[in-house]
Amino acid sequence: MFEKLIDSFEKLCLQIIIEILLVPVTIFKLFQNPYRCYDLSVHEMEKEETERFRDYLSPIKLSVYTSVIVSVLLMDYGGEQSFISKIKGLSMVEKALFIFLVNNFTAVAFSVILLWYKKEKVNTVTFRTLLFSFIYTTVYTSTPFFLLILSAMFLGQTVDVNSYLDHLDNIASSGDYASRDYIFFIIFAIFFVIMFIGLIQLFRALHYILKENFRYHPYVVWFFTLLFFLIQLYYARGFV
Repeated sequence: MFEKLIDSFEKLCLQIIIEILLVPVTIFKLFQNPYRCYDLSVHEMEKEETERFRDYLSPIKLSVYTSVIVSVLLMDYGGEQSFISKIKGLSMVEKALFIFLVNNFTAVAFSVILLWYKKEKVNTVTFRTLLFSFIYTTVYTSTPFFLLILSAMFLGQTVDVNSYLDHLDNIASSGDYASRDYIFFIIFAIFFVIMFIGLIQLFRALHYILKENFRYHPYVVWFFTLLFFLIQLYYARGFV
Protein backbone atom coordinates (compact mmCIF):
# COMPACT_ATOMS: atom_id res chain seq x y z
CA MET A 1 0.00 0.00 0.00
CA PHE A 2 2.77 2.41 0.97
CA GLU A 3 4.80 1.50 -2.14
CA LYS A 4 1.82 2.22 -4.38
CA LEU A 5 1.41 5.58 -2.68
CA ILE A 6 5.09 6.38 -3.27
CA ASP A 7 4.83 5.28 -6.90
CA SER A 8 1.79 7.48 -7.44
CA PHE A 9 3.56 10.41 -5.82
CA GLU A 10 6.61 9.80 -8.01
CA LYS A 11 4.51 9.79 -11.17
CA LEU A 12 2.72 12.95 -10.07
CA CYS A 13 5.98 14.79 -9.36
CA LEU A 14 7.48 13.66 -12.65
CA GLN A 15 4.38 14.75 -14.55
CA ILE A 16 4.40 18.18 -12.91
CA ILE A 17 8.11 18.66 -13.66
CA ILE A 18 7.61 17.70 -17.31
CA GLU A 19 4.64 20.04 -17.65
CA ILE A 20 6.51 22.94 -16.04
CA LEU A 21 9.37 22.39 -18.49
CA LEU A 22 6.89 22.36 -21.36
CA VAL A 23 5.52 25.78 -20.38
CA PRO A 24 8.40 27.83 -21.89
CA VAL A 25 8.62 25.45 -24.87
CA THR A 26 4.94 25.91 -25.71
CA ILE A 27 5.04 29.67 -25.16
CA PHE A 28 8.11 30.03 -27.38
CA LYS A 29 6.54 27.96 -30.17
CA LEU A 30 3.34 30.01 -30.07
CA PHE A 31 5.23 33.30 -30.09
CA GLN A 32 7.44 32.01 -32.88
CA ASN A 33 4.48 31.21 -35.11
CA PRO A 34 0.97 32.42 -34.15
CA TYR A 35 -0.59 30.08 -36.70
CA ARG A 36 0.29 27.24 -34.35
CA CYS A 37 -2.58 28.29 -32.08
CA TYR A 38 -4.95 26.79 -34.61
CA ASP A 39 -2.74 24.30 -36.45
CA LEU A 40 -1.51 22.68 -33.26
CA SER A 41 -5.05 22.34 -31.94
CA VAL A 42 -6.22 20.76 -35.19
CA HIS A 43 -3.23 18.41 -35.28
CA GLU A 44 -3.63 17.28 -31.68
CA MET A 45 -7.38 16.74 -31.95
CA GLU A 46 -6.78 14.33 -34.82
CA LYS A 47 -4.89 12.03 -32.45
CA GLU A 48 -6.23 9.56 -29.94
CA GLU A 49 -7.06 11.18 -26.62
CA THR A 50 -4.22 9.41 -24.80
CA GLU A 51 -1.69 10.57 -27.39
CA ARG A 52 -2.54 14.27 -27.39
CA PHE A 53 -0.20 17.03 -26.25
CA ARG A 54 2.92 14.99 -25.66
CA ASP A 55 5.37 17.54 -27.08
CA TYR A 56 3.47 20.67 -26.06
CA LEU A 57 1.36 21.69 -23.13
CA SER A 58 -2.39 21.61 -23.67
CA PRO A 59 -4.03 25.06 -23.75
CA ILE A 60 -5.98 24.41 -20.56
CA LYS A 61 -2.88 23.38 -18.61
CA LEU A 62 -0.94 26.28 -20.10
CA SER A 63 -3.62 28.68 -18.92
CA VAL A 64 -3.55 27.12 -15.45
CA TYR A 65 0.23 27.44 -15.14
CA THR A 66 0.57 30.94 -16.58
CA SER A 67 -2.45 32.72 -15.16
CA VAL A 68 -4.62 30.74 -12.76
CA ILE A 69 -1.93 29.70 -10.27
CA VAL A 70 -0.40 33.18 -10.22
CA SER A 71 -3.83 34.76 -9.79
CA VAL A 72 -4.67 32.49 -6.85
CA LEU A 73 -1.32 33.25 -5.19
CA LEU A 74 -1.83 36.99 -5.59
CA MET A 75 -5.37 36.71 -4.30
CA ASP A 76 -4.61 34.58 -1.25
CA TYR A 77 -1.18 35.87 -0.26
CA GLY A 78 -0.52 39.04 -2.21
CA GLY A 79 -3.41 41.17 -1.07
CA GLU A 80 -4.97 41.44 -4.53
CA GLN A 81 -8.74 41.98 -4.46
CA SER A 82 -11.31 40.93 -7.03
CA PHE A 83 -14.93 39.93 -6.99
CA ILE A 84 -13.83 36.29 -6.62
CA SER A 85 -11.77 37.02 -3.51
CA LYS A 86 -14.83 38.64 -1.92
CA ILE A 87 -16.87 35.44 -2.22
CA LYS A 88 -16.59 33.71 1.14
CA GLY A 89 -16.22 29.99 1.62
CA LEU A 90 -14.40 29.23 -1.63
CA SER A 91 -11.53 26.78 -1.53
CA MET A 92 -8.35 27.37 -3.53
CA VAL A 93 -9.49 24.85 -6.15
CA GLU A 94 -12.86 26.57 -6.50
CA LYS A 95 -11.15 29.95 -6.84
CA ALA A 96 -8.85 28.49 -9.50
CA LEU A 97 -11.85 27.16 -11.43
CA PHE A 98 -13.59 30.54 -11.26
CA ILE A 99 -10.46 32.34 -12.42
CA PHE A 100 -9.94 29.90 -15.28
CA LEU A 101 -13.50 30.39 -16.53
CA VAL A 102 -13.26 34.16 -16.20
CA ASN A 103 -9.85 34.42 -17.86
CA ASN A 104 -10.98 32.29 -20.79
CA PHE A 105 -14.46 33.74 -21.20
CA THR A 106 -13.56 35.34 -24.53
CA ALA A 107 -12.20 32.01 -25.82
CA VAL A 108 -15.51 30.33 -25.01
CA ALA A 109 -17.54 33.19 -26.48
CA PHE A 110 -15.55 33.30 -29.72
CA SER A 111 -15.77 29.52 -30.07
CA VAL A 112 -19.53 29.55 -29.61
CA ILE A 113 -19.92 32.31 -32.22
CA LEU A 114 -17.95 30.35 -34.81
CA LEU A 115 -19.73 27.15 -33.84
CA TRP A 116 -23.07 28.85 -34.44
CA TYR A 117 -21.82 30.07 -37.81
CA LYS A 118 -20.66 26.56 -38.76
CA LYS A 119 -23.97 25.12 -37.46
CA GLU A 120 -22.29 22.46 -35.36
CA LYS A 121 -23.01 21.18 -31.87
CA VAL A 122 -21.06 21.95 -28.72
CA ASN A 123 -20.05 18.38 -27.95
CA THR A 124 -17.94 18.00 -31.09
CA VAL A 125 -14.28 18.00 -32.08
CA THR A 126 -14.87 21.29 -33.89
CA PHE A 127 -15.82 23.08 -30.69
CA ARG A 128 -12.84 21.69 -28.80
CA THR A 129 -10.51 22.65 -31.61
CA LEU A 130 -11.82 26.21 -31.70
CA LEU A 131 -11.82 26.49 -27.92
CA PHE A 132 -8.25 25.21 -27.65
CA SER A 133 -7.17 27.59 -30.41
CA PHE A 134 -8.65 30.65 -28.73
CA ILE A 135 -7.32 29.64 -25.31
CA TYR A 136 -3.86 29.39 -26.85
CA THR A 137 -4.21 32.99 -28.08
CA THR A 138 -4.56 34.22 -24.49
CA VAL A 139 -0.88 33.39 -24.01
CA TYR A 140 0.02 36.56 -25.90
CA THR A 141 -1.54 38.78 -23.23
CA SER A 142 -0.93 36.62 -20.15
CA THR A 143 2.75 35.76 -20.71
CA PRO A 144 4.19 39.30 -20.30
CA PHE A 145 2.31 39.79 -17.02
CA PHE A 146 3.19 36.26 -15.94
CA LEU A 147 6.92 36.98 -16.38
CA LEU A 148 6.68 40.40 -14.76
CA ILE A 149 4.80 39.15 -11.69
CA LEU A 150 7.07 36.14 -11.19
CA SER A 151 10.11 38.40 -11.51
CA ALA A 152 8.69 40.77 -8.89
CA MET A 153 7.98 37.83 -6.58
CA PHE A 154 11.47 36.39 -7.03
CA LEU A 155 13.43 39.63 -6.83
CA GLY A 156 11.27 41.06 -4.06
CA GLN A 157 11.36 37.71 -2.23
CA THR A 158 7.66 38.00 -1.49
CA VAL A 159 4.34 36.92 -2.96
CA ASP A 160 3.00 40.38 -2.15
CA VAL A 161 4.02 42.12 -5.38
CA ASN A 162 2.55 45.43 -4.26
CA SER A 163 4.90 45.58 -1.28
CA TYR A 164 7.91 45.27 -3.58
CA LEU A 165 6.55 47.95 -5.91
CA ASP A 166 5.97 50.20 -2.88
CA HIS A 167 9.57 49.55 -1.89
CA LEU A 168 10.73 50.78 -5.30
CA ASP A 169 8.60 53.90 -4.96
CA ASN A 170 10.01 54.64 -1.51
CA ILE A 171 13.62 54.50 -2.64
CA ALA A 172 13.00 56.33 -5.92
CA SER A 173 13.84 59.72 -4.42
CA SER A 174 17.12 58.58 -2.89
CA GLY A 175 18.12 56.41 -5.84
CA ASP A 176 19.52 53.81 -3.44
CA TYR A 177 18.71 50.87 -5.67
CA ALA A 178 20.09 47.40 -5.12
CA SER A 179 21.32 45.23 -7.97
CA ARG A 180 18.09 43.22 -7.93
CA ASP A 181 16.13 46.45 -8.45
CA TYR A 182 18.10 47.23 -11.61
CA ILE A 183 17.43 43.70 -12.81
CA PHE A 184 13.72 44.30 -12.29
CA PHE A 185 13.89 47.51 -14.35
CA ILE A 186 15.52 45.55 -17.18
CA ILE A 187 12.79 42.92 -16.95
CA PHE A 188 10.21 45.71 -16.92
CA ALA A 189 11.62 47.01 -20.21
CA ILE A 190 11.57 43.48 -21.64
CA PHE A 191 7.94 43.25 -20.52
CA PHE A 192 6.96 46.05 -22.89
CA VAL A 193 8.86 44.45 -25.76
CA ILE A 194 7.18 41.09 -25.21
CA MET A 195 3.80 42.79 -24.84
CA PHE A 196 4.26 44.60 -28.16
CA ILE A 197 5.26 41.38 -29.92
CA GLY A 198 2.41 39.55 -28.21
CA LEU A 199 -0.19 42.00 -29.50
CA ILE A 200 1.05 41.58 -33.06
CA GLN A 201 1.04 37.80 -32.76
CA LEU A 202 -2.40 37.85 -31.14
CA PHE A 203 -3.85 39.75 -34.09
CA ARG A 204 -2.20 37.36 -36.56
CA ALA A 205 -3.42 34.30 -34.66
CA LEU A 206 -7.01 35.55 -34.49
CA HIS A 207 -7.00 36.41 -38.19
CA TYR A 208 -5.71 32.96 -39.09
CA ILE A 209 -8.34 31.19 -36.98
CA LEU A 210 -11.13 33.27 -38.49
CA LYS A 211 -9.78 32.89 -42.02
CA GLU A 212 -9.79 29.10 -41.65
CA ASN A 213 -13.33 28.96 -40.27
CA PHE A 214 -15.11 32.06 -41.56
CA ARG A 215 -15.87 31.79 -45.27
CA TYR A 216 -16.70 35.37 -46.14
CA HIS A 217 -15.11 38.22 -48.04
CA PRO A 218 -11.57 38.99 -46.75
CA TYR A 219 -12.68 42.44 -45.61
CA VAL A 220 -15.34 40.85 -43.42
CA VAL A 221 -12.74 38.51 -41.94
CA TRP A 222 -10.44 41.46 -41.22
CA PHE A 223 -13.32 43.33 -39.58
CA PHE A 224 -14.15 40.46 -37.24
CA THR A 225 -10.45 39.91 -36.56
CA LEU A 226 -10.16 43.51 -35.40
CA LEU A 227 -13.37 43.20 -33.39
CA PHE A 228 -12.24 39.99 -31.67
CA PHE A 229 -8.81 41.53 -31.07
CA LEU A 230 -10.22 44.64 -29.40
CA ILE A 231 -12.65 42.61 -27.29
CA GLN A 232 -9.93 40.25 -26.09
CA LEU A 233 -7.55 43.12 -25.42
CA TYR A 234 -10.16 45.05 -23.46
CA TYR A 235 -11.22 41.99 -21.49
CA ALA A 236 -7.64 40.99 -20.69
CA ARG A 237 -6.88 44.30 -19.00
CA GLY A 238 -8.31 43.26 -15.66
CA PHE A 239 -6.88 39.75 -15.51
CA VAL A 240 -3.47 38.20 -15.28
